[in-house]
Amino acid sequence: MSCDCSRSSNSQSGCGCSSSAGAGAPCPACGTYGRKVSALTAKSQLKKEVASFYEAHLEELNFCTNPVCSYVYYDESGSVLIHQDEIKSKVTIKNNDLSTPLCYCQKLLKKDFYAMVDAGEENIASKLKEIIASGKSFCEKSNPKGVCCTEDVKAFVESHGIAWDDGCTSQGCC
Repeated sequence: MSCDCSRSSNSQSGCGCSSSAGAGAPCPACGTYGRKVSALTAKSQLKKEVASFYEAHLEELNFCTNPVCSYVYYDESGSVLIHQDEIKSKVTIKNNDLSTPLCYCQKLLKKDFYAMVDAGEENIASKLKEIIASGKSFCEKSNPKGVCCTEDVKAFVESHGIAWDDGCTSQGCC
C-alpha cells in the first residue's frame, strides 16, 4: 500500500480518515495530556447502563492517552472520570487481552497479529496496512479515541520489533 497524502490537507492515516484530534487537558488521575473526543465518540462507546449518567458531559470529554491509567475519558474539571469497565470496547493502548482490537473498523485483533508472527509471515506491516485500508471506516464511532487506529497499530507493531515505515513522507500520513 502506498500513501496518498493528497487526499486531504489534514494528516491522513492508511485508511483515509484523519488521525489528528484536538489537544486535550491533563487527566486528573494521572496528569497525562489527553486528546479531545467528540460527543459522538463518547456516546458510541459508553455502555447503556452508564450512558444517561454521563450524557450532560459528552461535549467536554477527553481521552486519556496513558496506557497504564485505568480511566479512558475525563473532563477538565476532574468531576467526570470514566473507567475502562464503563465503555463497550477494549482500548488498544490500555489492554493486553488478545481479543483487544488493533483496528476497530476492520475487526483486526491483537491475536491476529500474533498469529501472523507465529506463522512466520513476511511483510506483516504491509499486510496490516492493507487490512486497515480495506472496507469502510467509522473510526469516530468504533475507536474509543475517536480517530483512526493507525498510530496505535504502528506503535504496537514496532514494539514487537517489526518496522512499519514504508517510505511515507514526513507529513505523517501513515
